[in-house]
Amino acid sequence: MNKVALACLFVFVSVLLHAQQKNCNIQLSGQIVDKTGNKAIDGAIISISKNQGISKDKGIFSLKNLCLGYNKIRIEHISYQPLEMEIYLERDTSITFTLEIEHIHMEDIKIVGYKSTTLTSSTHSLTAQQLAESKGKVLADALAEIAGVTTLATGSNIVKPVINGLHSNRILLLNNGVRQEGQQWGVEHAPEIDPFMSDKIEVIKGAQGVRYGADALAGVVLTSPAPIDYEKVIGGRINLIGNSNGKGLSGHARLEGHANKLGWRISASSKIRGNTKTAGYYLGNTGAKELNYDGYIEYILSRGKFSAYASHFGTDLGIFSGAHIGTIEDIYARIENGKPFESYDFSYHINSPRQQVTHDLAKLNWSHQVNNGGELDLQYSFQRNHRQEFDLRRIESDDTPMADMVLTTQSFDAAYTHHESTVGINANLQVHNNTAGTGTTPIIPNFDNYTLGIFGIQQFHLANYHFEIGLRYDYRYFDVAGYRYDYKNPNANGSLNQYLLEDTKYFHNLSGTVGLLYHFLPNLNWKSNIGLAWRAPSANELYSDGVHHGSGTYEVGNVNLQSEKGLKWVNSLLYKDKAEKIDISLDVFGQYITDYIYANPNPDSVRQTIRGTFPLYAYRQDDVFFYGADLKLEYHITKAIDYGLSASIVKAINTDTKEYLPYIPSDRLAHYLQHQFKDAQALRSSYIKLNHRFVARQSRYEVNSDYTPPPAAYHLLDFTAGTQLHLKSNTIGIIFSIDNLTNKLYKDYMDRFRYYAHQLGRNYSIKLAYNF
Repeated sequence: MNKVALACLFVFVSVLLHAQQKNCNIQLSGQIVDKTGNKAIDGAIISISKNQGISKDKGIFSLKNLCLGYNKIRIEHISYQPLEMEIYLERDTSITFTLEIEHIHMEDIKIVGYKSTTLTSSTHSLTAQQLAESKGKVLADALAEIAGVTTLATGSNIVKPVINGLHSNRILLLNNGVRQEGQQWGVEHAPEIDPFMSDKIEVIKGAQGVRYGADALAGVVLTSPAPIDYEKVIGGRINLIGNSNGKGLSGHARLEGHANKLGWRISASSKIRGNTKTAGYYLGNTGAKELNYDGYIEYILSRGKFSAYASHFGTDLGIFSGAHIGTIEDIYARIENGKPFESYDFSYHINSPRQQVTHDLAKLNWSHQVNNGGELDLQYSFQRNHRQEFDLRRIESDDTPMADMVLTTQSFDAAYTHHESTVGINANLQVHNNTAGTGTTPIIPNFDNYTLGIFGIQQFHLANYHFEIGLRYDYRYFDVAGYRYDYKNPNANGSLNQYLLEDTKYFHNLSGTVGLLYHFLPNLNWKSNIGLAWRAPSANELYSDGVHHGSGTYEVGNVNLQSEKGLKWVNSLLYKDKAEKIDISLDVFGQYITDYIYANPNPDSVRQTIRGTFPLYAYRQDDVFFYGADLKLEYHITKAIDYGLSASIVKAINTDTKEYLPYIPSDRLAHYLQHQFKDAQALRSSYIKLNHRFVARQSRYEVNSDYTPPPAAYHLLDFTAGTQLHLKSNTIGIIFSIDNLTNKLYKDYMDRFRYYAHQLGRNYSIKLAYNF
């Protein structure tokens, strides 16, 4: 431990000495011009650290006494979009900067008035090729391309993202600038976001409670469309995707255009899939259907922009029939067998058990540039999430849902940004109601949830050092009312009485962040960010008492739960050589969470109900410590051959009991070899790629703490080939892929249905994308 401390002290002193020896006599000069007409721009403000200048006649500017190394530059003009970038200075330099007029506003990096990417946090985006290859997949499977992001599945239909071992309410999802508010609390409640609607998908690792509010203990996922293309009067794209496994077909169409200062976009997507298949057998009742659509309109003002957006997400999902079991003897027999006793055929028909979910979202946004160079951003959003869960019923019709929940959320966000400072306020009103007539007691009661938050973020720079600090305060009021069964005092005949549960809770806490970005060398950067975030317990963790139909479990809440509070430290090393042959990023993290809430499986107990027998999960709370590392490497071996690798390790210890936590991703590695072909006359960007994935057996596991030990390690091979056909100004993208090339029969520890079934077998896929 002393050696580590001495090493850290040595590095710190060396960095300080290095900073004192910096050359700060460099001059930057150049010209500011309009991107569209190449017209010189007078009166633009150019800021680098504490130095500031103004472009004069013909857009000419000059700044002196700048330091050697990376410098962050910001250029502002009342009629143009602000430009921020980093430049590396090693001698006197002359550069021409181009500004975009305000109507080409980068909507995909704007989140209620502040940027989606933070200066000191570990931020990763899917590449254009990864986005194209992931079309037709659910959001979580697309995100799994990023090192450190894995999935938590409930069968083949329902998949949730996991960041550094944390999932559900600990990951904040921003859907086109709006905080997604659905029934995220369930492990079998997938995000109601259609990746077809997004042109940029980004993950920010680390506790981001200051910038994004409570619940962002693990990190943030941002999805956003591209800005309106004002260089085309009208344009769009069409996607068609076919899959062999499940005989699925997906389609998406987008149309957009503009008329002077008015831009617009409409799009729609649909999906249908039948029963999926493992390497050896069909999975009964695993079909899925989707219908989604959205619309967007914006109007360019003299100093800002007004926009409106609305979307609808609708899905009908089948739940694997083998997860709903009749007796105690049967459930243990199926777990021991490891696969269904029944034989299923292919069918598109979706029976009970199933889920039917719709999510409607609408937002209004107004941004305004102030004379002093600042920007004010106001946003109002409304969301309605309607979740219905259907099960096999003995008396009522199967068309009557067992759970019928409606969650409505209204939010108001205001933020003001001036140079390196941002202040803001967020207000949230949420109402959850269970629809009457289901004939069952809802798993969670009705509740009202009110939240108010205020925050401030400041960035400042000193030579090669870039600092970021922030502070936030949130207050949450939670009021609940609903009926519950009294299991402690049954009647003489064994029947249970009901009672009215009423409760009110208050939660409040501070969030904070301190970050540093340091440029060791022109091609080597270090990011370090310490973030404090918190999360109030959700309604299901506090009050659930019943069958969770989607996951095939019986859940019992704990009304005495306290708020989770997590302190996460992420250190990132980023290296890219001058020739851009090697690109490496390494994230090392540690996170201590007090009062961590989790549902612990009890292998010694199951719960029998009139609807069957289910594994029992009870919520508990302990202090825990997460730590691990994520590695990403890209190596351009030759102009035609690329190699890529990603690996992640996460460990989670219950510091109270000194035991491992359940449902933490095991060690994994994925790498690929890709050959890029030379462009032909019409065919361009052609490639073939072979990908290998390895997932280790979860060895960090407490014996006899689950219904069955973790499954064995597995290897998977995937093949992809892609090209683009260019037809004048239009393109047709073609991607052919084979997942699970060897048709391996395997199970994954992070699948809640691994007790009863295996993962998907081989899948052939063809993706067509027509852009016009």
